[in-house]
Amino acid sequence: MELLQKRINSEGRFLPGGVLKVDGFLNHQIDPVLMQQIGEEIARLFAGKGITKILTIEASGIAPAVMAGLKLGVPVVFAKKRLPRTITGAYTSCVSSFTKGKEYQLIVSREYLTGSDNVLFVDDFLAYGNAAIGIIDVCRQAGSRLENMAFVVEKEFQAGRERIVEREPAMHIESLAVVQSRDITARDRELMQMAIDLSVENVQNGGGPFGAVVARDGMVVATGVNRVTANNDPTAHAEVTAIRNACRELGDFKLDGCAIYTSCEPCPMCLSAIYWAGISKIFYGNTKQDAKMIDFDDSFIYEEIAKTTDHRSIPSIALMRKQAQAAFTAWTEKSDKVEY
Repeated sequence: MELLQKRINSEGRFLPGGVLKVDGFLNHQIDPVLMQQIGEEIARLFAGKGITKILTIEASGIAPAVMAGLKLGVPVVFAKKRLPRTITGAYTSCVSSFTKGKEYQLIVSREYLTGSDNVLFVDDFLAYGNAAIGIIDVCRQAGSRLENMAFVVEKEFQAGRERIVEREPAMHIESLAVVQSRDITARDRELMQMAIDLSVENVQNGGGPFGAVVARDGMVVATGVNRVTANNDPTAHAEVTAIRNACRELGDFKLDGCAIYTSCEPCPMCLSAIYWAGISKIFYGNTKQDAKMIDFDDSFIYEEIAKTTDHRSIPSIALMRKQAQAAFTAWTEKSDKVEY
């Protein structure tokens, strides 16, 4: 929505921590004319979807939801954050607020949300997606159909859309304005494009569609591409390869102060390597959901990690712990060891 984007560009202000301040026209002081246009655009995007009810969250989601409800001709229900005495039966879900840094309850009366409702969720911001996931939970409790969500502003860099789609792959999400963090510089984009170019070139050279760049203070330290099949090495992912090359270049096993730019969200192995290397920031292009769509699915590994050893698909058998302690004892007693 061009008008909304212009207002954000001219009046919006980013605060530390990725908070976007737009309270002069959107969620504290409201521009009624702009809000009416926002409601009309949401209604246009979801016309013909058979929406019977709009669901939102107090307080800043109410204005765009009401305007959309007026245009669609459907009731608007807002989830409360405190249980009033007038509600005797309610669906509830606990969510975490990114902006306020605390948890709160979503509370919706059973009287106003039922199994016959086809719901459109409308909110002012999509950040990490916590509120939307709470609404999904509430609608599941009610047996309501929830396949559509509309957000006035989406902060793409906080990947809320990805979290929602990971849980609900068929969810239709529309955002009227999409913003990036002001912390992202032109140089960051150049380095990400380099990682993307490496990923495309690597496909042409017989490797996987992944590339990565390690940089410090905007200067390239090393690059890497996926050579799993080319090298017969299951650990030769782009990020791991880039980390190995960077450590070799710097002569150190720690990459403090470095950032990594990777064409796709890191898998569990690569994410662990990034943490072990001490890298300070991760930039990624494609999401793990995008990777899953082309059969690079790491979700089962995340699921396996969360299980206890006796429930994992690969048997884990404890053996000779007492004897194995010898190396730990030697390490503890070694006076000149290099910590890592």
